[in-house]
Amino acid sequence: MTLPILSQTISKGEVKTIVDDSGDTLVIMNLEDAKVILNDLLEYEIADSLLTVYKEKDSLNTETITLQKEVIFKLMEKSDNQAEQIKNFQQLLDNKDEELGHKDDTLKQYKKELRKQKFLKFLGFGGSVILPIIAILILV
Repeated sequence: MTLPILSQTISKGEVKTIVDDSGDTLVIMNLEDAKVILNDLLEYEIADSLLTVYKEKDSLNTETITLQKEVIFKLMEKSDNQAEQIKNFQQLLDNKDEELGHKDDTLKQYKKELRKQKFLKFLGFGGSVILPIIAILILV
């Protein structure tokens, strides 16, 4: 048995709603009104499907932004590390220059010492040859 529940007037006619024994609802209306309602339902369905697509795009864009932030952070960290490396290499160069300066000073000292030793050697050999000759000449 079907029971009429409500009826209302839309643009051109009545709408009747009937619920049967199994709980199904039957809606009776003018064809033109049904077309308007179905058009609205189709537009809402399209809007809902677009909303899902937009939400998915938004989540993808949010993920992209997060990844880009991570890349930027890593690049900044890399730049800081490279700046630190440059600073360390500059210190190495300064140390090498200082070592070269010490080496040059040491070489100069060794050259002075070598000249002194050569002079003393010359005096020693010269003295060992000249002194006996002078001694022989004095004694003779």
